[in-house]
Amino acid sequence: MRRTKEEALETRSAILDAAEAVFIERGVGRTSLAQIAAAAEVTRGAIYWHFSGKVDLFKAMQDRARLPQETFFHGGEMTRSDRCLDLLYTTTMDAIAGFATDQRAQRVYTIILLRCEYVGEMREALVSRRADDERMKKVLIEVFERAALVGSLGRDWTPALAANAYFCAMVGLFSEWLRLEREFDIVATARPLIDSLFASFRAGCTGTVGLRSQSGCR
Repeated sequence: MRRTKEEALETRSAILDAAEAVFIERGVGRTSLAQIAAAAEVTRGAIYWHFSGKVDLFKAMQDRARLPQETFFHGGEMTRSDRCLDLLYTTTMDAIAGFATDQRAQRVYTIILLRCEYVGEMREALVSRRADDERMKKVLIEVFERAALVGSLGRDWTPALAANAYFCAMVGLFSEWLRLEREFDIVATARPLIDSLFASFRAGCTGTVGLRSQSGCR
């Protein structure tokens, strides 16, 4: 029984590996379950044993990878600390550094951003993606609301506006890096970008860069 369970898990993993490879090569819309089955060297029946269809397989592929936005699904201390902007900065740089070395996350995020047209049956996946984005934005708004409460958010920012600016900067950074096939150093490029963005977030912190806070800046 144990061996049978292990074999089932190995088959499931092989199917997900094959889906990543074929989705990257052909795009999600142009990929059939038969092509994934061939790449995984299994039958279509084996795919249907593990997944209800392509959308379910697509979601499982996402769930297996640790994508950057998952860092923000649970705000934790960031939404409660008086040092919320410092914690958000550290979390951001850690997420970027982790993504830079996580090849599976890079493949899956490439598929999500650049290889999938969210039409037809894949509209369901778009709904799920939007829900994940909204969960991330909710945590970000709570972080910036905390920053406003403790007086560390600049007067030109509302929590919602700051959250949107942050979100756009991050998605733009990741998508451009992947679109250009990693031709630049994402960590080296991100640091001055994130430093400048956080300098603008901070209240009364002219010249602040990253975590080098001046008096009165948290």
